[in-house]
Amino acid sequence: MDYLARTISYVANPVILLLPVPFLLVYKSTQDMWYAIKWAAFSWVFVLMVAIFVMVAVLKGIFTDFDVSRREQRPLLFLFSSVTAVLYTGSLFLLHGPKILYVAILGILIGIFFISLINIKVKASIHVATMSALITAISILYGGFYLALLVFIPVIAWARIRIKRHTPREAFIGALTGSVLTCVLYLVLEWVLHV
Repeated sequence: MDYLARTISYVANPVILLLPVPFLLVYKSTQDMWYAIKWAAFSWVFVLMVAIFVMVAVLKGIFTDFDVSRREQRPLLFLFSSVTAVLYTGSLFLLHGPKILYVAILGILIGIFFISLINIKVKASIHVATMSALITAISILYGGFYLALLVFIPVIAWARIRIKRHTPREAFIGALTGSVLTCVLYLVLEWVLHV
């Protein structure tokens, strides 16, 4: 069971989870596969910048592990991720990127902000928050069969608890944060776009 939990936890790493998001969003909004691939590849550069930052920080002893498990180490990760997100947004603007990617990066920045606030009191699971946000967004956008993906939220929560990276409370807070922020952002955008 520990091996299964570690495998699930590895696959549900926020960097890995974020890789398909630009493609899915751009393809959903344009139905143009090559355009979606182009913007996904562009977006991966910025996602991988965060991954490389974490790897270097672990190698230099700034972070104790690749999960940035220690709460007091997370503000640096949040700061670097926010700066990267701002650079990404500026690049989207200069290159006239798809509007849906602005929405996605806004969601990520809002998520970083709220997880940072929560992190002051408790170490919420970023893995579970990211999985919850992603699956909630896919369920809202695609509906139908994709609602079945919601079952993966408790699966990743179980994995993070099983390998002792989080308590049940921390996993629950991560799940709640990711799902609620995604729903609120979606409702606000629906209201703004349909006024």
